[in-house]
Amino acid sequence: MNGRVLVAIALLVLAGALVFAARPHEATADERIDQITTELRCPVCQGLSVKDSTSETARQMRDLVAQRVREGKTNAEIEAEFRTAYGDWIFLSPPLSSWSGLVWLVPVAVIAAGLGLVSARLRGPGAPAPTAPSAAQVAALRERVAREEAAEG
Repeated sequence: MNGRVLVAIALLVLAGALVFAARPHEATADERIDQITTELRCPVCQGLSVKDSTSETARQMRDLVAQRVREGKTNAEIEAEFRTAYGDWIFLSPPLSSWSGLVWLVPVAVIAAGLGLVSARLRGPGAPAPTAPSAAQVAALRERVAREEAAEG
């Protein structure tokens, strides 16, 4: 009986922790700045986010993001400002709705088409079944073999 009570209490505590962790909370200004600058690509660095870059350009972009957050702009408004200035390229993960989504969709479509072709070949009719030779063909082959044996012999 005590074991069941302990298990029940443990499950209630676990459920309470999950509910507490899953509740929506308002992101702080620093969290928003970190989130936005993590998603932005540094224009002068190779594959680094604005948050991770040490370049002067990235520092200026971080300051601009911080300024926009202090002004009360939403994340979408700040991202739209950078999209207008740089295009979708400025995001480390460009949205799939733009033309850049084709970069991801074309290889997947080619692989799917190849798999479809291979499965159709495997399921489709194979080579035609061999038919038995006619009596005339058998007689012609026996005659040929006899001539070749006589020539060798």
